[in-house]
Amino acid sequence: SAIPEQHLGIRLTEISFRGWDGHTVPAVIAEKDEEDSSRQRSVLSELANKQTDKLQHIDYALVCVDWDHGIRSALPLAEYLTAAGIRCVLWEPRAKDNARAFCTHGLKECRDVPLLVDALAAACGKERPLIIAVGQGYGAGLLLHATANDDRIRGIVAIDAFASLRESLSRTMPENLLSRVKLALMDLKINRTVGFECFDVAPVESASNIHRDTPALVINLQQDNPICTINDALSIFRQLPSDCKEVWALPTPQDAPGATTRTEECTVGQGDNERSYTFELHLVADENTAFTSIIYWLHDQFLTAIDKPRVTTPARPILTADSQL
Repeated sequence: SAIPEQHLGIRLTEISFRGWDGHTVPAVIAEKDEEDSSRQRSVLSELANKQTDKLQHIDYALVCVDWDHGIRSALPLAEYLTAAGIRCVLWEPRAKDNARAFCTHGLKECRDVPLLVDALAAACGKERPLIIAVGQGYGAGLLLHATANDDRIRGIVAIDAFASLRESLSRTMPENLLSRVKLALMDLKINRTVGFECFDVAPVESASNIHRDTPALVINLQQDNPICTINDALSIFRQLPSDCKEVWALPTPQDAPGATTRTEECTVGQGDNERSYTFELHLVADENTAFTSIIYWLHDQFLTAIDKPRVTTPARPILTADSQL
């Protein structure tokens, strides 16, 4: 079964909804249970002397990590959030009985999310429940796509997201003509099978379409993974229009002991189009600290930001020869 019978520290309530392609998608609502897991105990000890009362205003956190075994893979991340009293929603991107044979790396699977939000709104009786998205790896890319297309998702945490599937795959191959041929043949096969190319899967482009009133937190933890580098995190961060946004990373050996910030330069484009940007990263000591710090960010930054009046992004003027001054 896609849904585990039990998980230490978490009480699971089964739900389901009809996905974008008509398949039934299993899902669960995960809430804190009476017995604590080790991850939950570490969070609870950190939160003992902190104010986190505003977290109760969050109705649901959509949590997605992996395409295969979507619910099981998201449970460890849900442990951290449920320890703070946040209700999490996990689902199966492959749909019931693995009905979807092919993974599109979030490009099509993200279409499930508005339908899941519809189901949650109906379940809780609120027209617009307060929903955040927390994704890691594959799930981070999927939720960047989804957040760009549904403004009912009021905030996003993207952990170890790749900026572009094509660029990530390229980094895993040697720089030679054979690699370029392999990529071209791979794109041809993918296009014939599922109707898209690697170029189409670019969460960095979706990031630029997220509403400016949607707080965003971008985190890079897998520093040695060529699929999701610090440059991917910075590229996504740069594209976000959000008025409230931060980018975090783990310290490197080059950072001073106890350093809490680091200035990082990111280069995008090539040749005449090459541009360099400088960013200030917030450093978190380790992965466990990062996941606990997400809870503080949700309480102190996200919930504070969304209390402000929503700002409408003005439309860009259409400049013609007649309208120019």
